[in-house]
Amino acid sequence: MANPISANILQEQKNLKDSRELKAGQENFYRIWQSYCSPYSHKVMTYMNYKGIPYKRMEADMISMGGEVKTLVGQSIIPVILTPDEQVMQDSTPILEHFEKTYPQKSTIPTDNRLAFIMWLLEEFSDEYMPRIHMHTRWGNEQNNRTMGHRIARGFTFGNPSMTSQNLGPVISNRQEGFNKHLGLSDPSIKPNMDQQILDLLAILEEHFTHQQFLLGFKPSMADFALYGPLKIHLFNDPQSNEIMEVNAPRTCRWMDTIMDLGDTRGCAGQTEFGEWINLDQGMPASLNALLGFVAKTYMPFAKACAIAGKDRNKSFTATVYGAPATFSVHQYRVWSFEQLQLKYLSLEGADKHFIDEILTGCEILPTFMEGDIIHNALFDGFTPPFVVDGISDARAKHLKSKGKKVTGV
Repeated sequence: MANPISANILQEQKNLKDSRELKAGQENFYRIWQSYCSPYSHKVMTYMNYKGIPYKRMEADMISMGGEVKTLVGQSIIPVILTPDEQVMQDSTPILEHFEKTYPQKSTIPTDNRLAFIMWLLEEFSDEYMPRIHMHTRWGNEQNNRTMGHRIARGFTFGNPSMTSQNLGPVISNRQEGFNKHLGLSDPSIKPNMDQQILDLLAILEEHFTHQQFLLGFKPSMADFALYGPLKIHLFNDPQSNEIMEVNAPRTCRWMDTIMDLGDTRGCAGQTEFGEWINLDQGMPASLNALLGFVAKTYMPFAKACAIAGKDRNKSFTATVYGAPATFSVHQYRVWSFEQLQLKYLSLEGADKHFIDEILTGCEILPTFMEGDIIHNALFDGFTPPFVVDGISDARAKHLKSKGKKVTGV
């Protein structure tokens, strides 16, 4: 005879059910499938907190990830948002872009086209290169690996009497090694280079936050929320890398505290008054230049080589990143996303473009960034991000479905 479900497990199941339903007075709330351990979830939620967009959190447990979420978007991926009228949204950057139009108050995109492009560049770096850094720290360190395997399992097993985090945690930890090849982390000799990247990035941010409260001045931009996600949810929250953050980057930790508190009225903690964007007519801050220089040595060769390999239909590519060669897997979404950044650059005109060209050349993003033709990824033609149509959220899912293959998570 099976053991009866405990009263607290029943309460957890009720909490999961209640989080998925809009109650009286919540008719205009969004619902977001998220996880405590997901940087993209927290990128979106801290942004929504800042903008005052009402939402309910839904725990992405094992059942919903393999069931509801996968049915809605074709993959086991988060965050996924249900709008008040039951539309489905996925992909953090398009979600934020949509909200910028729907909720224009407290804009997170600078009105200066030059500063806006710098924002998009930093946002892209945060979304597409920072995963290499935070996957290195989370799964490349024994303490982080063991701890975070169990922490993720704790969320997945919430309200589920048939699984425990003690059983699932090691399974999650062990499977992560398979992802190293995708991010150029398979060769153990790359570890010192990755460790140095982290220290150098934190040193740049520390200097920057000595002079600026946020990345682009004294109000948060979309880039702040994008960089907050991996730094806070991975490096800061993971035990071994938390020490690295606290010892080497106290001002960066304070910046993360500020982002986390935005929109929180409890104890009057959330900041409500903000200053101005950086005035580029008064000069480009040296620390911001240094940050772009870091982007030039990390994200730029990585993304450019990925785009070329995607065009040539290769499954992998080799790139020299921060002075160290490594082999990566081609990710078609990254090819598409890099193209979108190049198109934003091409939209610059006149004096704005001349100014940005000087900045990007000085920090060595140009000429690499725009060398050769812009590579168009036709897999994404016809998509309307962030809204999901027919249960398909990206080109890979569409491509597999069109060939009659099973759509699985990445």
